[in-house]
Amino acid sequence: MPSREQIIGAIAIGGMLVLTILILCLIPKPAMPDRVVIQGASAEENTDSTTLPVLRPFDPNTADSITLISVGLTPRQTHGLLQYRRKGGRWRRADDFARLYGLTDSAFQVLRPYIAIDTMPFWREKEIRRTLRDSARRADSLLRDSIYRAQYVARYGEPRPKRDTILDLNSADTSELTLIRGIGPFIARRIIRYREQLGGYYSPQQLHDLAREDARLSGLDTLTRYFFATIDSIRPIPVNHSSVRRLASHPYLTYTQAEAIYEMRRRKINLKSIDEIRKISSITPDDITRLTPYLDFTP
Repeated sequence: MPSREQIIGAIAIGGMLVLTILILCLIPKPAMPDRVVIQGASAEENTDSTTLPVLRPFDPNTADSITLISVGLTPRQTHGLLQYRRKGGRWRRADDFARLYGLTDSAFQVLRPYIAIDTMPFWREKEIRRTLRDSARRADSLLRDSIYRAQYVARYGEPRPKRDTILDLNSADTSELTLIRGIGPFIARRIIRYREQLGGYYSPQQLHDLAREDARLSGLDTLTRYFFATIDSIRPIPVNHSSVRRLASHPYLTYTQAEAIYEMRRRKINLKSIDEIRKISSITPDDITRLTPYLDFTP
């Protein structure tokens, strides 16, 4: 039979348990956030019960994957949404979001009050992006120009002022060519490069050929009055000792024409004059006129 002390201890313990239960029942439970469960999704796709979604405003056109999952979308739906955006898709209105693949109507109705899409018109957004892109390009161009000028000054010193002068096309370098009004470093380099390809200029009018090849050089047509050409500086092609590739490298000869000249030379051992080339059908009288200063028939 239990003693008097044991009975009193049991009554005390029971009273404490009853008091604890009453206190737990009286403490209010914290409000749980709403939870979106996507109907039809697998158990793995639905968010785990320990990580309940927190509904808050979000823009489906800009929200990242963490935000999308936190409001209740499944990983598969989030992946599909991001894929849609990467292909250029976007939502114009909140109601358009109901078309998201795998999103049930009940889930959409829960999300609908929290969808906050930017109301800026799509065309206006494109215009802003285009303006920002053009501004970035202009800034990049100015930066490159300033870097080029700094490099030019470091190498050659301050550039001399532009002036009207007359230059020999076959001896002028790029720094001298840039003294002409309307000629910058790019055009000067192209003039020098074309001179190397030709073997030298025999007339300033040949700049028209260069202008026709590149629309950026169209201004050369008005600058021929600033140049002359010394014919003695031309380096002709030794026709009787040149390969097809060497002949075809000249701007006034095509590969087909170069092959025809080479075959004629191979049959005759040596060619003696430009008159023999006139017989080639693929070479026109205009080609003969342009090629005459550039062909050397020395055996």
